[in-house]
Amino acid sequence: MTAARRYAVGQVVFDRDRQAHGRVVGLYPSPLVARLVDTAVFQWIARTVASEPAPPPPAAARDAEAERGVVPVPAGRVPVDVPPTELPVGDQVLAGGRLVAITDLRYRHGGTRTMILAGGRLAVAEHTVRVYRPRTG
Repeated sequence: MTAARRYAVGQVVFDRDRQAHGRVVGLYPSPLVARLVDTAVFQWIARTVASEPAPPPPAAARDAEAERGVVPVPAGRVPVDVPPTELPVGDQVLAGGRLVAITDLRYRHGGTRTMILAGGRLAVAEHTVRVYRPRTG
């Protein structure tokens, strides 16, 4: 019998039972099962003994996903759409194909805010912005 594999949240695996690729979104206390989600946001529970790690996508596919705004959500964070006036320091935004933390906010004129991101980059929030916040509760 094959030993159960350990997976991490966000890792892409191939479920041999369903013949489908999925990203791990939940782990259970039992090392024998994990919750997976596919690109259509359909979730299912998969046996880890019937799953295998998927090879990393080619660089061209990763770049295409970054352009479309598809980014793996870090463990413990959830995506939230907020207006610029409700942006707090510490949230993360998608910039350059990766998540970058907001370190400071300036110039609250009208409905816009200027975000100062980690690394000194500037970005202006004019409309609703998708941020990634720590999961609560």
